[in-house]
Amino acid sequence: MPKSFIKFKGVLSNSEKHNTREMKVDNMIEPSNQNFSAMDESIADRLEKIRATYEKNIGQKMQKKAKPIREATVLLPDDKNEVNSHLLFKLSDELEKRFGIKTFQWHIHNDEGHKDKVTGELKYNYHAHLVVDWTNEEGRSLRLNSDDMIEIQTLTAEILQMERGERGSKTLSLNHREYRGFMEIRDKLSLEFNKELTEDQEVKIREEIVERREELKAKKDGDKKAGRGEIKR
Repeated sequence: MPKSFIKFKGVLSNSEKHNTREMKVDNMIEPSNQNFSAMDESIADRLEKIRATYEKNIGQKMQKKAKPIREATVLLPDDKNEVNSHLLFKLSDELEKRFGIKTFQWHIHNDEGHKDKVTGELKYNYHAHLVVDWTNEEGRSLRLNSDDMIEIQTLTAEILQMERGERGSKTLSLNHREYRGFMEIRDKLSLEFNKELTEDQEVKIREEIVERREELKAKKDGDKKAGRGEIKR
């Protein structure tokens, strides 16, 4: 069973189309079970309400860089929609009660993963997306600290009845592009050795990808600082 994991980030312009499968997904495979979606309202409608609330209470328009709507990726243990949807609704209730995070969309994906090139077996990446309103009653963004995020990780593990990820461990979660690269490396090595990689070997590949990401980010940040420090003549 995979360890529990939940991570929030700002929604993208295509998040809703991705979650409802209006948009093609590169790593889509034959679903082991149908996907599940439940929506109280669209992202566009909720965003309009949030902006109106903010302007009414604060007296000015919300900044364009604000992220009042966010999306949580949540790992799931299997493709049992009836159980998992119930637990995700329970998790959403607790997130709102304890932290003010209001979920208004739930999406379970049972059709992402890859086909092992050695065994031909379909390997699934069972997960859900919770789309949430990250604002308080005035329309301001919620202010959660590191302790809150640790508690959310623990809460997620307890409700989904999964093993909690180690505290303080470096996350090895990958974005879609990195995941495709990971699978290409994994399959290439599997073919070369004519056997599946061990869990430790897969973790090592993920660690190298994450380290490369951090190196590129540090270089990018350094270039920005250097640019700000230039003296114009």
